[in-house]
Amino acid sequence: MAGGKLATGRRYDRKMLTVLAASALLAVGVGYGAYRLSDSMGPLVDSQGNEVGGAFRLMDSSDGTMTANDFHGRWMLMMFGAIHCAENACTKTLTNLTGALKQVDPDGKHVAALFISLDPQRDLSEQLRRYATQFGSRIVAGTGSPATLAAVTKEYHAPIEKQPDPEWGYAYVMSPRIVVMDPNGRYAGTIESSANEGEMKQRLGALLEKH
Repeated sequence: MAGGKLATGRRYDRKMLTVLAASALLAVGVGYGAYRLSDSMGPLVDSQGNEVGGAFRLMDSSDGTMTANDFHGRWMLMMFGAIHCAENACTKTLTNLTGALKQVDPDGKHVAALFISLDPQRDLSEQLRRYATQFGSRIVAGTGSPATLAAVTKEYHAPIEKQPDPEWGYAYVMSPRIVVMDPNGRYAGTIESSANEGEMKQRLGALLEKH
């Protein structure tokens, strides 16, 4: 009798594992399918005459689309990385940037900070939402299909660098600079991703005053 119960339990465990695995694959498929769908909706990027940066269409962390026009009228900070980020650089940068923004733009009405994941296979919408909430409401997270990301990073002069990682298998390198676009969608300059909170505040404040 005990053996029968054990066998039944094992069959149940196998069924549960199968269901969980199928659910995980479905989530990946749906998320990645949404990124591919965004590719079919029209031009991915448009420099709009900018030396660096321009218009784009990406997926936000709610599986909807976001474009540069969504942030028109605000300063836009564009940076690239991943949740699995080499040397934890993305978290450090976003922490420092959030602190600087609280001082330069305390009400959050004038600056939009976009963190674009280069790892769409792992950084699905739910993961991106959880990651972004670590920094309050100041960080807008998104991603896209590999083809979309290749086009957008080219426009924003951001390299895509992937390296082995002993814990995660692989990790992406944070883009070395945060690209700043003015409220009219024009390129305004950059901020070093490695800058500390005080340096980011000073640089961002200078850019806002200059323009």
